[in-house]
Amino acid sequence: MIDLMEMYNRRNQELAIQGAVKYRLEEILSLLGKNRLTDIATSIGLPGRSSMKKAELAARLPEVLLKEYRLDATLLLAREEEFQFFQNVRSQPCLQADDITPGTYLHFVDYGVLFTFWQKDKLYFVIPEEVKEALRQLDWDALLLTRAREQVVLQYVNAAVNLYGVCTPELILEIYNDQNDQSLRLQDLEEITDFHLKRVQFYERMDGYYVSQYFDESTVQEMQALLKRIQNKPRYIPSKEKFLMYSDDHYSEMTPQLLQLRLFILNQLCEDAELVDSAIDDIQIACSMEEPLQSIVNELDRRGITFDNINQVKRFSSLVTEVYNHTRLWSNCGHTPAELGALTGGSAIRAIPGQRVVAAKVGRNDPCPCGSGKKYKKCCGEQ
Repeated sequence: MIDLMEMYNRRNQELAIQGAVKYRLEEILSLLGKNRLTDIATSIGLPGRSSMKKAELAARLPEVLLKEYRLDATLLLAREEEFQFFQNVRSQPCLQADDITPGTYLHFVDYGVLFTFWQKDKLYFVIPEEVKEALRQLDWDALLLTRAREQVVLQYVNAAVNLYGVCTPELILEIYNDQNDQSLRLQDLEEITDFHLKRVQFYERMDGYYVSQYFDESTVQEMQALLKRIQNKPRYIPSKEKFLMYSDDHYSEMTPQLLQLRLFILNQLCEDAELVDSAIDDIQIACSMEEPLQSIVNELDRRGITFDNINQVKRFSSLVTEVYNHTRLWSNCGHTPAELGALTGGSAIRAIPGQRVVAAKVGRNDPCPCGSGKKYKKCCGEQ
């Protein structure tokens, strides 16, 4: 197993300047190689950077990175964990810490306002004195208000694309304005989201829609197919508190059906709770992506979790179907199949598309677990 902290420590050392800690920007920049200086120049948009030599880059960088608009942009683009860490470093001459992951500080390193030093097997974080002085000149009240508002807007956009897959700007505006006292204009939404796309986000802009990062040029047809499937379907819009839970890309509802499936696997197939929880996470994702049942069985197979008899296969298939029927789907505008069935007067879907199960210990003469009534060898087991 990969030791993550060992990997992070190695990366921290690679990124750090080797040797004694320095505090003046001019002195720090003189220690960097041309490639590192060019990377900072690219991040802050230094004009003419491609033709500059190392010494010229080091001399010209402070002209841009210390400007008020540039510092404002760097701070607004920071994610919350990054921002809080930067504020912590800013409050002291330097910070010595060895357990910080690179993702916590790399944003500020890329923009040339924070530097790391590796000295005597210890990691130090430094914001140069010139940067600290420039930061003191900012209008912090206005900056923090702007930052707070933009972070909430991003939460709504992330929640929308995670819950729906694809949605119009107008839908996000409608939800935001219904759930907040301070209204948002279409122009505000587009300016904020376009600005934050300077960094990788959970959302993308495609053909006038906000879409999940799942979609790109290679999956345009899938997006178009999804748009057709959601036509005329009612939209699931939960309360503000519930809606914003979906802004976390890793959030998923632990439904009673998922809990029941987890208990079955623990009691009947595998006693390793950590392994089962990992499988449950992937099963939930597979159901949300409307994968066929065999793909879900494969999540067990690749973890070495196998069935002992046909009854276990049938019970597993039944439980997974219930999980699927109570999973929020992009194709249902965020509704579960059970909810949509109730809303439209129909019944919940009772079979997963493409349902085919091949269990490790199903005999060729056993009844096929797909429920066809045929023997396995005459149905899903046919070559």
